[in-house]
Amino acid sequence: MPRTRALRRPSAAVTTLFACAALSGALSSPVVPSRALAQQPGVGGVSGSGMGQGEARISARSDVRLSMESLPGTGGSTMSALGARVGGRMAQIRACYEGVVRERPTVTGRLRLRFALPARGRPDVAVESDGVNDRELVRCITRELERVDCESIHRPAGAVVQLEMGNTAAAGVAESERRGQERRQVEVTVDGDGNASATGGNPSRGVRFTVTGRGRESAPAVVAAHRHLTTALPGLTDCRRRAARREQDPSGEVRVVLQVRAGRPVASQVTRSTVAEERTRTCVSRVLRRVERRAEAGSGRVEARIEYSITADE
Repeated sequence: MPRTRALRRPSAAVTTLFACAALSGALSSPVVPSRALAQQPGVGGVSGSGMGQGEARISARSDVRLSMESLPGTGGSTMSALGARVGGRMAQIRACYEGVVRERPTVTGRLRLRFALPARGRPDVAVESDGVNDRELVRCITRELERVDCESIHRPAGAVVQLEMGNTAAAGVAESERRGQERRQVEVTVDGDGNASATGGNPSRGVRFTVTGRGRESAPAVVAAHRHLTTALPGLTDCRRRAARREQDPSGEVRVVLQVRAGRPVASQVTRSTVAEERTRTCVSRVLRRVERRAEAGSGRVEARIEYSITADE
């Protein structure tokens, strides 16, 4: 790896990057300040964190990336020291994630925590933004950060700790579900008014959807939109999981308008949501936008109704 030159500390907050890569093996690069948060796998603080080569490795199914940015009043040398100490808990933080992934492989996302070191006492850790929506995982990681040894570090000080978590099992589950759904032929029906429609989803996991077009001639567009939603089904199922956190009722429907043009990705816009969790609308919108599949045929505007329900085991 080429040598990285340390950057001069800007007047704003200093940001330090520590990335803990999953698939590239052991990490041994020195810790260097950076002007902004980066997402570069393979750059980390192992050599300055007290972690050995074995500890820097992570299971091939999990990927935890750590980056930190300083809070106002925290200098560059203090930030580097904090980064090394937090990096020293990465083995335990990865263990938190791997324990959750074994039971819930769809848990992925970004977690940002405010790590404040007061004049005396243990670190104060608070969630700034939770993109994983898993209470067990957040509690475990928070507990490990509270155990960081901050002896001899200049106080007060603080940083924002950002963790990006993903795993190959999640991708496998998503791909398995997508292929299973695609193997089923899209069955288009025509109602009494002459409108084409098709249904799909995964009822056992509380997700159904219905795509409806105007007139018989909308059938190809209905098929394209149906396949678009089928490709997005793992993500839509995860949106339902998030809607059910904190024992909330995930039941409700999300209305979507889809614009189909042959040879282009299907455009979508969420128009309404009756799910109690307000962020479900944003979650569904984000999932549908990420689908890159192009419509094989069809053209026109269709509507979809995504229904979330309580499953038998809830």
